[in-house]
Amino acid sequence: MGRVLLEVIVTDVADAQAAARGGADRVELVGRADLGGMTPDPALAAAVASALDIPVRAMLRVTESHLLTSSDVAALIADAERLLDAGVTELVLGAAAPDGQPDTATLQPVIDTVAGMPFTFHRALDTAPDLVESVRAVLALPGCDTVLTSGHPAGVATGLPRLEALLSAAPDLGATVMVGGGLRVEHLPRLVGAGAGAVHLGRTVRDGGSWSGAVHESEVAGVRRRLDELTTG
Repeated sequence: MGRVLLEVIVTDVADAQAAARGGADRVELVGRADLGGMTPDPALAAAVASALDIPVRAMLRVTESHLLTSSDVAALIADAERLLDAGVTELVLGAAAPDGQPDTATLQPVIDTVAGMPFTFHRALDTAPDLVESVRAVLALPGCDTVLTSGHPAGVATGLPRLEALLSAAPDLGATVMVGGGLRVEHLPRLVGAGAGAVHLGRTVRDGGSWSGAVHESEVAGVRRRLDELTTG
């Protein structure tokens, strides 16, 4: 198995630099990490991108709910335009319908605004009844190259069996499925063994395991080492 992509959630330049030094392959920049991540300030996004040599994906999210109203969509489009003006080149976005399916129709005007820009579809599909079908549906969207899921709204610890089933049923999706949402180091052997091609970490690599703590370079490095051990034997 090849190298597993390691993405780290960051909230400022210092976080991003620590993640990069620790061996992260990519960072996800968010505002209000305590609310699951919201659109960051465009000026901050520009500063983080200029400080790193690794890719930066900026969150595009205006509400804690994955169910979007028309006003939410308008706000997302406005935020997307501001991020584009700031030089952002990769995004994270998503939406869910009331039945738990990914709401690609409601999201389409936002996707049109970013015009094929590479993006991650976030955990809005964790409630999808058929995870394989939902992952394939969002990967068909222009620009979507990664799907972030924990397998369950409660997080990876609960969603592990569903994630393993997803990767077993559709091994071709391994390179595009990124596992995150309460992910801990002890989950890595099962996930890598199942074929996950990317992992996404937040509080696990922060001082005190809290959003109030900074990203700790040594914690990121420890995850990177463990991933490499699991993939090289």
